[in-house]
Amino acid sequence: MRYGLLFIIICILPTFLFAQDEFSVAMSLSRDVISIDDHVYLTITISGPSQNLPKPELPNLSLFDTYSQGTSTNISIVNGRVESSLTYNYVLQPRQEGTFIIKPAAIAYNQKRYESNEVTLKVVGSGDKTSPGTTQPPATTTVTGDTKELFLTAEVNKKTAYVNEQITLTVKFFYSSKLYSQPDYTAPQTTDFWSEVIEPQKTYTQVINGRRYGVVEINTALFPTRSGDLTIGPAMVTATIPSRRQARQNDPFSMFDDFFAQGENVTVRSRSVDVKVLPLPSENKPANFSGTVGDYKISATPDKTTVDVNQPVTITYKFSGTGNIKTVAEPAIGDLKDFRVYRASSSEKVSKLDGIVGGTKIFEEVYMPKRAGKLTIPPVEFNYFDPRTRKYNVLTTRPVELTVQAASGGDIAEIPLRRVAGRVVDPNAKDIRFIKTDYGDLVKKKSLILFRPSYLIVNIIPALVLAVVWMSSLRREKLASDIGYARARRAKKMAKKRLTEASRLSQSQQPAKFYAEIRSAIFSYVADKLNVSSYGMTSDKLLDIIGNAGADEELMRSATGLLRTADFAQYSSAEVTREQIAESLNTAERIMVRLEEMKIA
Repeated sequence: MRYGLLFIIICILPTFLFAQDEFSVAMSLSRDVISIDDHVYLTITISGPSQNLPKPELPNLSLFDTYSQGTSTNISIVNGRVESSLTYNYVLQPRQEGTFIIKPAAIAYNQKRYESNEVTLKVVGSGDKTSPGTTQPPATTTVTGDTKELFLTAEVNKKTAYVNEQITLTVKFFYSSKLYSQPDYTAPQTTDFWSEVIEPQKTYTQVINGRRYGVVEINTALFPTRSGDLTIGPAMVTATIPSRRQARQNDPFSMFDDFFAQGENVTVRSRSVDVKVLPLPSENKPANFSGTVGDYKISATPDKTTVDVNQPVTITYKFSGTGNIKTVAEPAIGDLKDFRVYRASSSEKVSKLDGIVGGTKIFEEVYMPKRAGKLTIPPVEFNYFDPRTRKYNVLTTRPVELTVQAASGGDIAEIPLRRVAGRVVDPNAKDIRFIKTDYGDLVKKKSLILFRPSYLIVNIIPALVLAVVWMSSLRREKLASDIGYARARRAKKMAKKRLTEASRLSQSQQPAKFYAEIRSAIFSYVADKLNVSSYGMTSDKLLDIIGNAGADEELMRSATGLLRTADFAQYSSAEVTREQIAESLNTAERIMVRLEEMKIA
């Protein structure tokens, strides 16, 4: 009996000791020496007796551009024991040369911390050779390693340009092997540019060094928003290609290796592109220059030339030409003695012809004549800088002649109220008090005990307090457990706080910070309502969201105009007046009120 018990303990003890080390974390690099223009694959593998493995805490990777390449899972069950492993794959692009020690990754589980090993990566210059013992990433070269199967290039049509002048970026993806999946394209970072995709991607073939490649070409128009030495970041493409295995000698089934070959993900990157952006020349620069760059025409067309006093006349101002049509500003009209002017609407249509971006932008302004007679709407001046001639051009519309007929009450629109015989109520009265003709029931009635103050205090108020406390407790629990609900509840408060900060900035002559706060208020409000991140949200995406939520045409028009004004003020060199800032703040407050009335989901 004793020997049997001892035998059982000896059998169970190794299993018990093995179970103490529940989890393990391993980290590895595909290479330990790379050039500054290359990239390396970082793999973190977590293993343990659980199907719900925790996500690793990454080490500090601030010296690299890091891109996730997905995960893979492997689960096995042996003698009733579950063993699983979860592998995280990352691509690291170094930002500088040197030797870097990547500290261990870690996981936390059941109040225990498990760490991986640390790895070392050496980054050399683009002209240096990597260590002979290192190899290129799998599947980026052929079997012989002499020619790349995949590569990516990026180039621009000009290295020097003016602010807001078009630069065409061409990205080409070359591949000579079979693709198992649609390539995943990541556009380059263009922080200091407006971007506009010129045309759908092109596909064709090209022979390089005797090898035929399939080519996917993507063209993008970039408009720099500031002067200086700017950098267009690298583009990236991830594709799945066949994983070729070396044929096994003396194996009669080696002929089927290619047939059963599996695909593997490969990532290629282009080089970053540097461009020099020149400021617009100050010589002969108009005092009221709006920042528009390109080649444009302008016209002014009235919807009618004969009108009554105080009746609207709509003038359509049409701007057309080549350039960043989105930055064309509303015509400056100013105060007119004989007219009241109201902004009606604006619209734009972007066109691309032979790789050149242009289009048409239309502003509709409503003029209300104040008196009768022959009146003239003065011409509107529009200026722009033409990068081809390197000169400023000033265009002027033709004056619009109107025949204004007298109104029925006289020539002046502001007609005073005439007194009418027998009028009882003074025209300045703000309310009317009616005389009660029925005296009603004058018998005093005793109030029911249910409505007596003492009864309410003793019975109903404690119940109400208890209900309020209970509902408040439920609300706090939901706010703590449901992040989306908490963000949605606090969206209005946070937006109001940002608008208050924007109101403060409106008095400090900081238009860029003011419009950044306005954008942040609207973007963060919608993002909080949807429980998504506001950093990846664009103006077009926000407009689609509120449009799908049922925003009417007026709200869409106001939001579009405000966002474009904010973009123009932040990235254009033109000055912004106090009146424009005040109008933008009022527009933002009205938009927030309208958004609060809608159901955004």
